[in-house]
Amino acid sequence: MLACRPPFPLQRMNPLRGIFDHYHRANPAPRGERISRAFAAHIGTARSLLDVGCGNGAITRELAERIGAESVLGVDVVARPESFIDVRFYDGVRIPAEDRSFEAVMISDVLHHSDDATAVLAECVRVAGRVVVVKDHFSFGPISHRTLYWMDRFGNAKDSIAVRGRYFTLPEWIRMFDAAGARLVELNWPLRMHDLPWRLVGWPELQFTAKLLPLR
Repeated sequence: MLACRPPFPLQRMNPLRGIFDHYHRANPAPRGERISRAFAAHIGTARSLLDVGCGNGAITRELAERIGAESVLGVDVVARPESFIDVRFYDGVRIPAEDRSFEAVMISDVLHHSDDATAVLAECVRVAGRVVVVKDHFSFGPISHRTLYWMDRFGNAKDSIAVRGRYFTLPEWIRMFDAAGARLVELNWPLRMHDLPWRLVGWPELQFTAKLLPLR
């Protein structure tokens, strides 16, 4: 297990500045479109949507438009300079909402940053009235784990998000879903997130989306 480390200090990245800038210029739009499209296929339509770990809410807003959600809220632990949706700050675990408050709940690339991923996912299941959709990574061993770790540090440096280096195998995800009180009903894998040249590092086999139904 890799220790939690802060993201790259940008002032130390001068030799890599061009690469860094290209990554953050080229990837957000196609990545966001692919996540929102995959999530929309899992959800269908929903009147209300909650995004746990929403960032600036750009993907949330795009997904809400795709599924016809009129009530949209995000929760996060990090403030962004701008936001495309209403955002409520929270402690990173307990979601400030009643049981089954939102028809659909999304959580994208958040669980591998969590101290207790199962607890966070269980909260998503608790507040979901119908469906939870997850976007995250699969680890297949030391090489993929190390690849994900450096991708994570590079990708999160811009927002100063600490990287814990926790990535789960498929059996670990299945156990987590079960412990959180949900059943996996759809899996979109492999999932292409990046265009060339970044796809040579961010392999589609490392990315997935999943549709979960609460077990009640």
